[in-house]
Amino acid sequence: MNTNLPETTSFENFYIWFNKEKREEYYSTPLYFYKASFNMDLDNRIRTVYWSEKEKTDNGLKHPASIYFPYVEKFGLLLLRFLNANLSSYETAYKDFFYAYGFEILKDLDENYKFDLSNNYGSDENYLKETKAVFNNLQEQLIEIQQELINAVTYIYNLDEKEDLKPYSASERYAVYLITHKGSLYTYAKNDHIIRDSYSNKNGELTGMSEQNLLESLKNKSMLISMQDTHQSYDLSSICYAILEELSKTTNNPIKKCQNCGMYFIPNSRLDEVYCDYPKGNKKTCREQGAMLSYQNRLKEKSAYGEYRKLYQQKFGIVNKNKNDKKLKKDFENWKKIAKDKITKLKHGELTESEVYKWLEETK
Repeated sequence: MNTNLPETTSFENFYIWFNKEKREEYYSTPLYFYKASFNMDLDNRIRTVYWSEKEKTDNGLKHPASIYFPYVEKFGLLLLRFLNANLSSYETAYKDFFYAYGFEILKDLDENYKFDLSNNYGSDENYLKETKAVFNNLQEQLIEIQQELINAVTYIYNLDEKEDLKPYSASERYAVYLITHKGSLYTYAKNDHIIRDSYSNKNGELTGMSEQNLLESLKNKSMLISMQDTHQSYDLSSICYAILEELSKTTNNPIKKCQNCGMYFIPNSRLDEVYCDYPKGNKKTCREQGAMLSYQNRLKEKSAYGEYRKLYQQKFGIVNKNKNDKKLKKDFENWKKIAKDKITKLKHGELTESEVYKWLEETK
């Protein structure tokens, strides 16, 4: 199997590499863009794939990939998409996963089943017919791999919160998991071809820059030539475990299970996040819904009247300790006037307890 980077474009294979500082992963693979399209960032030479319900292929024409104009997404997203994918049918699996990554990634999944992807199917109908056949033949294995990955993620990130695993890091758990489960993960090492980066690989990436410009840019440190190893594989499980290994080596990219919908996610900013940010049917994320749920739970625990009395005592105490602060006293008097008005309206049914409680929370 060829383990060199393509010079320009390629009509086969799947490549992926990572930038953990930017929390991004980049991949390159040919796509047909059925119900998918992409945005282009010409300045940074990257593309972003997105789902497009009405998009059709160019009559089943395969679009080539380029290592030097790759697709970019959040670090770990390929793995997360596969973990969360509904593999019960071609349609759901395609929408959840394959629209963005294509089918090249399945060519070495089963050594007893080989298939080729045409550069031109001639029509959308032929493309769907052929790729449905691929999915149907591999569906059972895909489901098994997904479950194995779920088991691995559960262990590595201790999602069951087992006490005996808490003293160990994700990286340590990852190593132990692969050692003790090698029988079911044989394809991870077998089908993952790592292309070590070198300056000789940068010709295509930095094409267009003169020798003098490169020398000056490096001297002035205005450009940092990144050195990132690339994983090349036709095996989905190999790619997923490569991503999982990279994630486990970092301390700020834990995989969690959303407490609202149960989907796997990586926190965006705070490591203690418990809700994912995947949009749902109502176009709101679990994080947004979770915040509202937490707020409603607090409402059940505390009444607006109780919150008003508590805040009144707190503010009164602060003013009393700072008797010479005229602005503080004036602000308290203004707050007290508005608060009493809101409590009065609450008693007469002109405001709801939720509305008053929210205002009190905002004016603490």
